Amino acid sequence: EMFTRALRPLVLIYTGVLLAIVIAVLFSLVTRVPLKVDVIRDRASISREVEGGQIENVFRLQIMNTTERQRRFVLRADGLPTLSIAGSDRFELEAAGTQMVTVRARVQPGAVAAGTHKIRFVVEAGDDAHVAVTEKSVFVVRN
Repeated sequence: EMFTRALRPLVLIYTGVLLAIVIAVLFSLVTRVPLKVDVIRDRASISREVEGGQIENVFRLQIMNTTERQRRFVLRADGLPTLSIAGSDRFELEAAGTQMVTVRARVQPGAVAAGTHKIRFVVEAGDDAHVAVTEKSVFVVRN
């Protein structure tokens, strides 16, 4: 009688739902990327011309290393022809640390039309390509 009680439809449904929740939580823990990135546009200088006529936009990236060990990260930007990062594209972050990184993204003059253009920043751990985050932003070119 106890065995037939355990095999009631409602008990089986609740067991299935509980099992699905446990599997979903375990899956999210195993596949979690231990890195978080937020892109903040620098409102003080939206778009400016720098040496050589290059057009520069300044961004601030808040990067959070959620692992329990220090890591070295590499930063790159893509989405526009001739888009490059001025200055260092590598930095270290302490275990469970957060750092604000100023990024100066530049394009060659005449390479892109005036207006706003979608770009992406990719932050990747130097020792593990699976630890990578891509964040979208906008590059502004004034007339």
